[in-house]
Amino acid sequence: MKKVLLTSVCRPLGEAYGDAPSVGYELLYGQVTRAQGMFSPRSLHTQFSLDYIAVNLDAPTVVLQYPSRAELIRELKKGYDYVGISFILATFHIMEEMVALVREHAPHSEIILGSHGTVLDDEVLKPYGDHICREEGVAFMRRLLGEPEREMPYTHPTVINPLRVFGQHVSQTGIVFAGLGCANGCDFCCTSHFFKRRHIRLLPTGRDIYNVVRKYHEIDPDMNIMIMDEDFLLNRERALEFRDCVIEGGKPISVFCFASVRALSRFTVTEIMEMGIDGIWIGYEGTRSGFAKQSGRPVDEVFNEFREHGITVLASMIVGFPYQTPEIIQEELDGLLALKPAFSQFLIYGPVPGTPFFDRVKKEGLFHKEIEEDPRTHYWRKGTGFYSLVKHETMSAPQIEALQASCFKQDFERLGPSIYRAVEVWLNGYLKWKDSPIPIMRKKAELFAQFVRSSYPAFLPGRVFGPTRETRRALGQLEKRIHDVLGKPNLKERVLALGAVPAAAWTALTLKLNLFQHPKLIRREFRMPKPRTEPPLLVHREGLPAS
Repeated sequence: MKKVLLTSVCRPLGEAYGDAPSVGYELLYGQVTRAQGMFSPRSLHTQFSLDYIAVNLDAPTVVLQYPSRAELIRELKKGYDYVGISFILATFHIMEEMVALVREHAPHSEIILGSHGTVLDDEVLKPYGDHICREEGVAFMRRLLGEPEREMPYTHPTVINPLRVFGQHVSQTGIVFAGLGCANGCDFCCTSHFFKRRHIRLLPTGRDIYNVVRKYHEIDPDMNIMIMDEDFLLNRERALEFRDCVIEGGKPISVFCFASVRALSRFTVTEIMEMGIDGIWIGYEGTRSGFAKQSGRPVDEVFNEFREHGITVLASMIVGFPYQTPEIIQEELDGLLALKPAFSQFLIYGPVPGTPFFDRVKKEGLFHKEIEEDPRTHYWRKGTGFYSLVKHETMSAPQIEALQASCFKQDFERLGPSIYRAVEVWLNGYLKWKDSPIPIMRKKAELFAQFVRSSYPAFLPGRVFGPTRETRRALGQLEKRIHDVLGKPNLKERVLALGAVPAAAWTALTLKLNLFQHPKLIRREFRMPKPRTEPPLLVHREGLPAS
């Protein structure tokens, strides 16, 4: 059979190596808690799609996550018929280097280019790839390999993300791949338009989703769950079937998902929490942005109700809309921070090929001059949400970028580290549901209490290293409130708190010096033939080999 190698781009990545901001191995630290330094939760994110595709092929396949160039070369020399490279616009230059390595060390391998970097035109990509995947990857690869078509749900891979705080392992999250694409069609959204505004249900039913959750809980009964689907609650029937399965199972679970205000408005907060959902990523965008997904209940009503009931909100806001001025951005930021999201993301309004916004920018000549002249250097490499690429009527590019940085800084200094904001929301959830008449929610309250109790050792570093005096005082008050409700820390928790202070300081030092920030190679084999072993040698008494 044909042998396949699928790989992410090579490490190391990051600004220290000439890459754009946020091009790295972590979502939270790169795009959400980037201003929070030692307080940022850390979680390595692999290229999930590669394992997903690999587990659903018949061909012998190897997946490499973040190899060094030397490790990639060593793997290429083992001989593969196809080499697939997953990349984005901002890592085009790394893909380019990798293609050169493939052609030098595995000249007979055919190269496949995949992921969102393939939004570039064939004219750009054809010199680098023999095949370009711009669709759902399993179907594409099986067709390329001549394998029979499969129906969904496909086989689901096991992908587990550990989470660290102050360098210490605190939890792990099982990733559930429920769907691709989004029908909302926001004009800037690459994900939505990459799949032609179609929603592809990788897990068609709510029970399909729940069955994957159960498999993760067979590995670790306390594992958190992230449901990967651009707007999970948009399909009400599937979501309610998932809720019924959770209630039927009788075990409280902790789920993070992505959902729009429009989708959330179709459920009560109780229904959402009965699904186990206690964390949601919501597009706040801008108060005057006018996207259809923002219709429904008032956003302040949604955020406040969720926070009171124990649901942490990760809110994403966009900087650089045409209607915005510095004053409007500050006004929208003030409004967002008043809602006290546990996490906040701030990205610059930017065009991606294939989106309506990109088409308009090209048609109206709105790209900055240097981008039009040299997109390879000034656009592809900077297409990360941290550069202003488009002319604005009232603001310069440096001004927009400075305003974005200010948003991250104000979020951290005014609301404090996100890890403590989340703890406060969990405490709210415990108090709200501990006496609930709904059995699954009383159990959920106990789960919230466990989450809060596990955070006890983290408060001392916050009171020592918090960003402002007001923040440190607020953390002390929150800690006292928690102890009044759930009890004082025991001896073990006090010892762990003392150990957390040097751990936090060490975390800050390693960040400053860029030490130990890069993952080691992750290599996984799927259906690879075992090395052939020779039969044992027969020996006569004289010690000579038998004929």
